[in-house]
Amino acid sequence: MKLARGFLFVFFFSFFALFPLFGRDLSANEKKALNYIRELFFEVTRYNATGLSSLSQSQGLAEISKTASSLMLCHKSEPAPLHTFYLCEYYNPEKTGIIDSTFCPEDLLSTFKDESEEYEKLDWIDYLLQGLDSYVTAGEADSFDVRDGSKILEMLEGGDGRGIDGLEDSKLDEELPQEFTYIKNDGNIRRFSYDGEQFTSWKENENTILVNYYGEKLIRKKFDSLYRLIKSENFTISSSAKNSVLEKSTEYDYREDSTMPFRSMEDDFSSKRRICNEYDEMGRSVMLLESHYEEREIKSKEKSKEQASEKTDKPKSETLLLDDKKTSRVYDEKGRAVQQETITWTYKKTFSGRFSRNQRSVKTVFDYSSVTDENNFPPDLKFYENGELHLERKYSGPNSYSEKLYFEDGFSVEVLYENSVKTTEIIYINGKEQRRREFDH
Repeated sequence: MKLARGFLFVFFFSFFALFPLFGRDLSANEKKALNYIRELFFEVTRYNATGLSSLSQSQGLAEISKTASSLMLCHKSEPAPLHTFYLCEYYNPEKTGIIDSTFCPEDLLSTFKDESEEYEKLDWIDYLLQGLDSYVTAGEADSFDVRDGSKILEMLEGGDGRGIDGLEDSKLDEELPQEFTYIKNDGNIRRFSYDGEQFTSWKENENTILVNYYGEKLIRKKFDSLYRLIKSENFTISSSAKNSVLEKSTEYDYREDSTMPFRSMEDDFSSKRRICNEYDEMGRSVMLLESHYEEREIKSKEKSKEQASEKTDKPKSETLLLDDKKTSRVYDEKGRAVQQETITWTYKKTFSGRFSRNQRSVKTVFDYSSVTDENNFPPDLKFYENGELHLERKYSGPNSYSEKLYFEDGFSVEVLYENSVKTTEIIYINGKEQRRREFDH
């Protein structure tokens, strides 16, 4: 009986959808009544798919219309141009996109205009993803806000019990992850959901934007017209817009049509650090600069009497970017590192509020002149600290070498190794041998 009533429902749905094609002109009252019935049938189908409807009668009719609604939710496609839609949308073209965009009570307040007005239908996740455009500086990371997104972000936990994956009743097998695909009117994918993970993409001028969202993490990537990654952003999305934070942002620069970036700059706002990396044409790192952000109070030498009398004025501050460590590398024509230099800086805050800086540099120079394909020796090397030679190592075999250490006042020590075993130790002063010691093993 229930099944028969369900098929009766779909019959009437189709009948009233096609009734205007049967030849008779309808009066104003008849059109009004017909439009209401068509609206009711669509909203009942919408309720069975989403659990939400703008008509209160839908809940009462939902039980007898599940079979009919399943039929109305079957997909229909047109090959040229490719256009996929629900069967109920075929009967009601003005309703296209509404069912796919209904996930929470707030969606019932949405209004959808006709396609001739070029209105792009967006659901709540689209607004969320495209609203994350506020620029965040290192000192303002905690105050990051999603523009016009507070209501959207409050829906993330799925207050209606269904979350972002639709109705629990729609699950065919509890063991299988839920998968949903949402298609635009032109046949292109709008959004894809698998086991709670959301994926969407769109064009922004000549750039392509890809977004992945799962749990509290959202990653947005921007590609240029050559589909090269030019920007990657990591967000932590909380239940309120005020607590949503851009955690990390990385930008890439390219030379002309090269697919290899020559520079990348990563800002980690959570730790207030920046990493800038430069690459050669082969993609090898030639310079790595690590920095951090520091807050400093601005102290003016002369204050006006009005400023001095105002006790409520808060001291002004500025954000400084201080370099911590720079590593530079030089390569030969075979791609081997021939020099690596690391400069580190340490800072001390002075009484005036400024920072005094100390610098230390270490450099290693590699010499491959004794290396051949046959002997496979490690390269000879020299180690410098603050421009002074401290260590020199020369190889006579894969595990045999001499190592000379240089100290102050012309004092130096040379140690000889055979097969990684210490055999001889020689002490020099101003280059002249003073003492030699042999080791027996």
